[in-house]
Amino acid sequence: MSTRHRSLTVIAGAALALGLLSACAPEPAPTPTTTPTQSTEPSASPADSPSESPSSSPTSTASIPTECTDLGSEASRQEMVGDMTLQSDGQGFVRPAPEGSTLVLGCDWIVGDATGLLVLISTAAPDAVTAAVATLPEEGYTCQVSDDFGAQFCELPGSGPDTEEFVVARDDVWIYYAPVNRNGRAFLSDIASQIFG
Repeated sequence: MSTRHRSLTVIAGAALALGLLSACAPEPAPTPTTTPTQSTEPSASPADSPSESPSSSPTSTASIPTECTDLGSEASRQEMVGDMTLQSDGQGFVRPAPEGSTLVLGCDWIVGDATGLLVLISTAAPDAVTAAVATLPEEGYTCQVSDDFGAQFCELPGSGPDTEEFVVARDDVWIYYAPVNRNGRAFLSDIASQIFG
């Protein structure tokens, strides 16, 4: 399946997949030693094996918002997702990410059948971020250093200008950004400027 098709499928099916996962209650264990945070049952959902680990991650020095409603500027956020519904916190999506990364903020907005935006902001060791950026051209991304905020800016073209996927990475921060059927470049620029200064 192509990356473009997978992006549309994931956004459109995210709410259904999360509903199915939340309906599966774990069976009682004889000695409760851990608290499960995600289903370990096999699933046909594309969210069955997240690429990001919730384990150790360095403390980021960047200014990462803690709420989806605080991303970017009010004007660009309203223009991009003002008519959309926030469907999930982005947990479980399989997207390019550095090894050992931790998802700090995930936002999955949807409106209608095939319009939405997925934002996943993660932190990882800086060398892991650098190594992950180096693998993106193999997946079809074109990368360059952005003059605006001094980060690696990588773009994966979609079927049109409004179905692209982007990765913005600098130091220990990794931003995955995928608009579907809406031009989201202004909002991404605001988010990157907000985080990297």
